[in-house]
Amino acid sequence: MKTIATLLKNRIQQLGYTDIKECARKFDLPYELLRKVISNGHIPKDKTLLLYADTLGLDRTELISTAYRQKAPSNMEHIFSVNPVPKPLPGPASRLAPVLGQAACGAWLESYAVEPDRYEPVENGDPDAFFVIAEGDSMVGGNIPSGALLLVSPAAPVTNGQIVLARRGEEEYTVKTYFHKSDGTTILQPMNPAYEPLVLSREEPLSVMRISEIRIKT
Repeated sequence: MKTIATLLKNRIQQLGYTDIKECARKFDLPYELLRKVISNGHIPKDKTLLLYADTLGLDRTELISTAYRQKAPSNMEHIFSVNPVPKPLPGPASRLAPVLGQAACGAWLESYAVEPDRYEPVENGDPDAFFVIAEGDSMVGGNIPSGALLLVSPAAPVTNGQIVLARRGEEEYTVKTYFHKSDGTTILQPMNPAYEPLVLSREEPLSVMRISEIRIKT
């Protein structure tokens, strides 16, 4: 499995540096933290990862999704496994994606729990894609009722106007429409007029993953 340390080390070598300290000095990055990340396996906050991506020319999405894989608890490791998921479906593009617990379609949900042994068939190019279950009614205007299955694609690019699973901090999640403004502010817009948008400043930790499919169980 790829790690944050591997991605950073390889990029530093691509830039022509053999010494981490020399690279940190050149790009004005805190050396001790960079050393801990590469040598000790430390996983920094999302804000720091984005700084590394922008400064060293790495892909933001790949760096953040790699951090998700490394930080996944042991009972969630199967979500990011490089091994085939159980009971593969016929056809080269089909597989079974794991279903996690609920994600808030209201305010923020503190966490979501894994529902073991539940999978849904998908035809999705992202091998790390997984489902969450919508909870609440803030996204009913986007045809997302409570109980709908939402396919989350960590590797998919996110642009303004797309529906995302957003994570604030380490354990708070919500499903909203994503808008990022030029001043660094992020707006997470509900699709129900009864709810106010969530407005986050550039300083607030936020990570988003695109919802690539909505399934309504009948």
